[in-house]
Amino acid sequence: MSMSDLLVETNCACTSLRKTTRSITQFYDRMLRPAGLRCTQLSLLSQISGRGTITFGELGERLLMDQTTVTRNVDNLKKLGYVSITNCENDARKKYITISAAGAQKLAEAAPLWREAHARITQGLGGERYDELMALLSDVERLVE
Repeated sequence: MSMSDLLVETNCACTSLRKTTRSITQFYDRMLRPAGLRCTQLSLLSQISGRGTITFGELGERLLMDQTTVTRNVDNLKKLGYVSITNCENDARKKYITISAAGAQKLAEAAPLWREAHARITQGLGGERYDELMALLSDVERLVE
């Protein structure tokens, strides 16, 4: 039996979760389109805004993203004028990311769109099932750490 046969014949958690992740990412991206943001950009801006100032490493840890992905995405946000990047005075290897006024405005513009997307998911599943899903996903994340 080949690996592809195994994936077709079994209920692979990895394959199922990746498909679900792509599907929900596409849904949130569609919902955020009027604000001109993608869900990844919204997540990054939200984390940066919530922390005030954050390093690339801290941002990657908070979002479980590798350094290359964080750098590429933050660089895109910088090009759009949504964040600024400054060097740490004591450690040249560290760079700080701060949300700009334009980034804060974009975040405020996207917030109601995100709330609508989130409401559709929670209402579609029902509050109790949504809470169970979040707990189950946390359990899976801890299981594989």
